[in-house]
Amino acid sequence: NEKGMDPISIKEFEDLWKSRVMNKHERFRCRVSKDGTRYFESFDEYAKESPHPQDEGEFKTRLNRFLTTRINVNDKLWEAEICTGDVGKSGTMIECQQNYDSETVALFRSHHCLCDGVSMSAVIADAADEAHELNEVVLKGLEKYRKEDAKRGLLLQLVTLIVGIIWYHIVGSIKALSAQLWNMFTSSNPFHDVVVNDERYKKRSKRSIAWKKLADVDDAKELVKRLETKATLNDLFVTLLSVALEKQYEEFKPKSYPSSVNIVIPVHLSGGLTLPGESIGNKIGAFVAPIPFSQFSTSKTRMRLSQISQIMRNSKRVPAPQLSWVITALICKFTSGGEFAKKAIVQSNCHAVAVISNVRGFPFKIHWNGRRIETICPFLPLPPGIPIGIVVSTYDQMILLSIDAESHIVPDGDKFLNFMIDEYKEMKDFFARK
Repeated sequence: NEKGMDPISIKEFEDLWKSRVMNKHERFRCRVSKDGTRYFESFDEYAKESPHPQDEGEFKTRLNRFLTTRINVNDKLWEAEICTGDVGKSGTMIECQQNYDSETVALFRSHHCLCDGVSMSAVIADAADEAHELNEVVLKGLEKYRKEDAKRGLLLQLVTLIVGIIWYHIVGSIKALSAQLWNMFTSSNPFHDVVVNDERYKKRSKRSIAWKKLADVDDAKELVKRLETKATLNDLFVTLLSVALEKQYEEFKPKSYPSSVNIVIPVHLSGGLTLPGESIGNKIGAFVAPIPFSQFSTSKTRMRLSQISQIMRNSKRVPAPQLSWVITALICKFTSGGEFAKKAIVQSNCHAVAVISNVRGFPFKIHWNGRRIETICPFLPLPPGIPIGIVVSTYDQMILLSIDAESHIVPDGDKFLNFMIDEYKEMKDFFARK
């Protein structure tokens, strides 16, 4: 909060959220009716103000509660909590170059039936003073894609559509289901083999939570192209995760290493975009990717990135995310959720050790009622059976990392993220000397 400007109050936040979000998106005015899950009712109590944390540890405790407690969908589908206090107490501002009188932190969480991460990003854009400008960025990107697609010609588009239906949807579905079934019954989670499985861990609800800056977007793009021309930023992030997983595994002093481990990659089914005026919802599928796992050296970084890049490209050639979304919806529909649905989802995760999600943010800093938002950092509530959740997000040309992990697998979230950051720095230094 800048000098001379009052901090945002709970009343001002409610008015802003109602006028810019709730009036536009019906789901934010709803809750699940007790008389049947297909019907909704409106509600008013959704946000509250709380005391500001005295230090980062206290803030992490509050965040831990947000990530581990359930939302009663009969009361609400989302909730928000805001607090205002001394600058820097919460530890949420990263590389802030501006002097402020105070800081206001807003925590937000929602049930998965309300919206996915991509939709949530669109909602935050709607709440911003720059909403129109952000919508224009999305529309210009879509128009550019359409123009490039039109250059292929009608005949080529038709042939591509026919081949896509036959090869991608039919043959690809068979390949995806076969690989999934094989993976479900032959894979394992090596961390579960080395971690002591006693009652202390089963009862522990506290998570390891941390957030850090990885790099600037342009810097990471330049590095990944120097390492592997066919690789993407997502491939780089998965590579950094694989190294961090290995270093975390070494902390347990294991007697042996598996040749690979499974991770889950969420995929937005409409290309990672929610168009202006489009209804929000949950359109997330996922695929399981087996990534290399062994004692590792930075000198083999290019080989590791090349391997993972090829694995990711192969995974995208089959409709595994679409199938996962359809199958999950059917399981929840015909079993009414509950323990069976949970066990089915755990099994379908193929003993994955981690899930990593990439959330596209905003290219510049946004404002709420004239107040500049310095940091936006999403976290990933852990899916059933997966002990580590990583989110890679961008905001104002900065790449941020966050972790939500079971503390008996990752005792120190900051240390785990530093494994990823240190590997990134070593990769830069190694190829700077080439």
